[in-house]
Amino acid sequence: MTDTWFGGDEAESAGLVPLYILVNGRTSPRNTNLDLATQVVALSANTSALEPEYREIVARCTNWMSIAEIAAYLDRPLTITKVMVDVLVEQRFLGIGMPAQQQVADRQLLETVLAGLQRL
Repeated sequence: MTDTWFGGDEAESAGLVPLYILVNGRTSPRNTNLDLATQVVALSANTSALEPEYREIVARCTNWMSIAEIAAYLDRPLTITKVMVDVLVEQRFLGIGMPAQQQVADRQLLETVLAGLQRL
């Protein structure tokens, strides 16, 4: 008989314990504005003092990425990933926002695209 509390797979459930410890038992981020669609990007910082699981998240975020994408790529539970991202934002290893918030260098390109859309 399988244990429904652990989903019936001891190897899979065993992997949750270390992640839970990494977030100091937190079950939700302190930043209540974070959701699974929140975009994050790695900031320029020395990550050598971070635990490998945290370094892995920062390394994955060289380009804008949602918290849900990070969880999927790293095969981690969404809730734990969200808390880990929150920790990295608090420690200034990740920045939050939307890719559209970046300064657009080529205004002419945007105007050309807009003109093309208006012709449709």
